[in-house]
Amino acid sequence: MKRYPKTIMATACLPWNESFEFMEEMFRQQVTDLQQMGLRHIYLFGTAGEGYAVSDEQFEHIVRVFASSSQGTDMQPIVGLISLSFQTMLQRAKKAYALGIRDFQISFPSWGALTESEMLRFFHEICGAFPDCRFIHYNNGRSKKVVSVKEYATLAAEIPNLAAVKYTALDMPTAYQIAMNDSPLQFFCGELGFGYAHLLGGECSMVVSLGLGHMERTWRMFEAAATNDLERLAMYQQELSGIREGILTIVGAAYMDGAYDKLLYKLTNPAFPLRMLAPYDSSTDEQYRQYRDFLRERFPAWLAPNSG
Repeated sequence: MKRYPKTIMATACLPWNESFEFMEEMFRQQVTDLQQMGLRHIYLFGTAGEGYAVSDEQFEHIVRVFASSSQGTDMQPIVGLISLSFQTMLQRAKKAYALGIRDFQISFPSWGALTESEMLRFFHEICGAFPDCRFIHYNNGRSKKVVSVKEYATLAAEIPNLAAVKYTALDMPTAYQIAMNDSPLQFFCGELGFGYAHLLGGECSMVVSLGLGHMERTWRMFEAAATNDLERLAMYQQELSGIREGILTIVGAAYMDGAYDKLLYKLTNPAFPLRMLAPYDSSTDEQYRQYRDFLRERFPAWLAPNSG
C-alpha cells in the first residue's frame, strides 16, 4: 500500500503587484481554477512557488489564505518548507499546522550537502515532530544532496509518515528504478518522467507543469498510463517533449522554476502577473505571447479554448 494516493499534483504560484505586495484575490482565483481543472493535491512554496524567497511574515499570511481557500472543498493543501535554517523550517511547520495543514513538502537545508547521518537526523526530527502529518520529500539537486531510490527504501522503513517523493529531474536509469521500486512511498515525477516510468512497465504519480495549458488532455495522459494504453501515452510523451523544447527555446534555461510556472498558469488566466521576488528574473509578457502562439501553431491540442 502506498502512503499517498496516485494522482496529479500542481503548484500554486504567487502573484505580486507592481509594489511586490501579495495579490490575495488573484491567488484565491488561481486555487479555484486549479480545483476546477480536477486537481485536488495543490502545493504551495516549492521552488516554483518561491518558498525559498518569502519572509516569515509573508509565509504565515499566504499559508493562512491558502488554508482558507481549501475550506469546504475536497482539496488537499500541501505546504512547502524551504530554508537554510532547520529551526526556521520547524517554526514554519508549527505555524502551518496551527492553520490546519497536515501535508508538507520538505527540502534539505542547502548550505552544505548532508551526510548520511545528518540526512537521517533531518527526517527523524521534522517528521517525528508531527506524527499525524504526511511528508513529501522534494528531491532537488539544489539541496546538494540527491537521495537515491534505494536510499528511499531504507528511509521509508524508518520514517512511517514519510509518504512521498517529488522527483522531477530524471534520467532514464532513475526512471527505471522508480518504475521498478516496491517501497510504500509514492513517487511524483514531471510529465516526461511520469511517461518514461509507465513506458518502462512501472508507475508513479505526476507533477503537472507543461500540461497545465490543457488539463483535460493531461488527465487523458494520466488515464492512458492507468489503463496501460502505451501507444497513446507515447504520443502524449512525444508532444510534451516538443513543448518542453519550445518553451526552453523561447524563454531560455537560466530562470528560476517560478518564471516558467507563472507563464504556464497565465494560459489559464492572462491577467496573472509574471513578477518574481528579488533577486530572480521573471519571464516577460512578450515571452508568454510567443509561447502561447507557439502552442497554437505547433501543439493546439495542448492549449485550452479559453486561453488568452
